[in-house]
This record gives sequence, C-alpha cells and structure tokens, in this order.
Amino acid sequence: MKKIWDAQKGEALYAIDQNALHDKVIVSKTKSARKASKLELTLISSLLIASGMVWWAMIRKSSFELVQVIFASLLLLVAIAIFISRRKRMTWQNSFENNMLGDLEQGLANATYQVNLSKAAAFLYLTVTGFAVVSVFKEAEDWWKSVLVLLLLGFGYIASRWEHRKFYVGQKKNLTEMKEQLLRMANEDVENLYD
Repeated sequence: MKKIWDAQKGEALYAIDQNALHDKVIVSKTKSARKASKLELTLISSLLIASGMVWWAMIRKSSFELVQVIFASLLLLVAIAIFISRRKRMTWQNSFENNMLGDLEQGLANATYQVNLSKAAAFLYLTVTGFAVVSVFKEAEDWWKSVLVLLLLGFGYIASRWEHRKFYVGQKKNLTEMKEQLLRMANEDVENLYD
C-alpha cells in the first residue's frame, strides 16, 4: 500500500500498488500450480512403484492370488487416471484471462484441484490400507506385526490429513480471500466513480 496525503482534507489516504498486488497474485498462482504438479507426480510415481512391486512379487513367487491381482491392477489404473487428469489440468490451466483476476482464478482453480486430488488420495490410502491389512493378517504369524503395520498405516493417514488441511485447504482459503478482497476493491472503485 502507498500512503497518499490528501491536501484538501488534510488526512492520509491509502492506495493499492497494483503492480505489487499482481506480483503477489502471480507468485500464489505459480505456487499452486507447482504444488499440484508435485502432488500429481508423487502420486503417479508411488502408485507405479507400488503396483510394480506387487506384480514383481507375484511373478517371482509364481502365485497370482485374486486379491493381489486386483490390488496391483487398481494401483495401476489409479496412476493412469491421475496422469489423464494431469493432462487435462495442463490444458485448461492456460485458458484463463491474462490479467490479475484471471491469474487469481487460475491459482484458485489449481488450489481447488489440489484439494480434490488430496481427498482422492486419502480415499486411495484407505483402500491401500484395506488391502495391506488383509494381506498382513492373512500371512502374519505374529500378531504384533499386524498391530505394527496398522499403527504405521494409521500414522500415515493422520499425517496425510494434516498435510491436506495445512497446505492444500489453507492455500485455497488464502486465494479465495485474496479474490474476495480484489473483487471488493474493484466494487469500491466503481462506487467511487459515481460519488
């Protein structure tokens, strides 16, 4: 903000530095796009690795049980679905207007995409947990190994929910507030023209 002195009224007025605000919007937009890409690539690579490990274990043992085949196939299909979703996001990402509000809307769209992807990842995590629990309880000879696996998976789920709230929902909230503030300022400017 810039402080401007009104000589007629003898009081300080404040004006928004449009360039500084637009720079802040661009930083937020870029940050949300980068985070969305990082989340997508992390999910795709981890799903492909996990699916490959399950397929490799089945091939090595020459044992193709239905639960393991479904699990490995599900991981592979979800990785493909996220890849397709990423391609779609990359195409609509550049369809916004090239101005401050367009940049803000692009950042908000990426943040909303991140929140939805994070929710889907949590559901996927619970699905993987279910398959892991079935597999561990089926093959575990010692009950404490099963409990340890459940504790580790529970801790992982709690950490993923914390990340969802802290980073993704928080970023979307910040961008939403910034957009509301920008629209409010634009409305005030229009009202001042008629005064």
